[in-house]
Amino acid sequence: MSGELVPRRYSEKQAGDILRRAAEMQRAEPSAVDPAGFSLTELEEVAREAGIDPAMVRRAASQLEVSRAKGLGDALAGAPTTIRLEVELPGEFPTERFDEIVPIVQAASAWQGHAGVVGRTLTWTSRADSNTSSRQVFVSVGAGRTLIRIEERLGGFAGGLFGGLIGGVGGGVGAGVGGAVGAALGSVAFGIGFPILMIGGSYLVARAIFASIANREKVKLQELLDQIAAHAESAIAESIPQSPESE
Repeated sequence: MSGELVPRRYSEKQAGDILRRAAEMQRAEPSAVDPAGFSLTELEEVAREAGIDPAMVRRAASQLEVSRAKGLGDALAGAPTTIRLEVELPGEFPTERFDEIVPIVQAASAWQGHAGVVGRTLTWTSRADSNTSSRQVFVSVGAGRTLIRIEERLGGFAGGLFGGLIGGVGGGVGAGVGGAVGAALGSVAFGIGFPILMIGGSYLVARAIFASIANREKVKLQELLDQIAAHAESAIAESIPQSPESE
């Protein structure tokens, strides 16, 4: 057997416990800086040392939607009525190349959009012809970083879907059938209970449909975010002056 010592490996839970305990110990030092959290660059460095592709860290970070409290509407709808994804890249995207991003965004949208630049921020906005959904893409450059954010609002679509199914099918059909059959049977209970049952069933169907559509849209937005990020990373790398030794 070899006399070499095999480095100990720690599980994900153990690694998390070690980092958490180290942070607590650092806070206990009188002159220590409070480790309030990790930057994306720091997380990428940790991942690189652990043999994890930093690109996967950026993708995982982008899947953590921008924090916001879920309201009653989201809970009732079964999925967020506003989807937000973002990623922050090291380095500054050349603002003179903003026009290269617009075709990427437009190709991924079913609706015609409009782009505008204010300072060092590109904003692309589009809205569905039915005015039930809208999408915005932001690319902001500054302080040595590039922030890419995508936001899609589905509130109008959710309102139309739930209103149509619950009001039209649940309320309209349920009340009509329930009233007619209840009268024929001489059953007040059926006349009241059947519409309630239809409304409840229509709500569950609408909720399932919306959740499915919202999840599908989130996947599409993630793909778009990945495409923009890949293009931005390439442009950032090309904009960095090469040293004479590397030429």
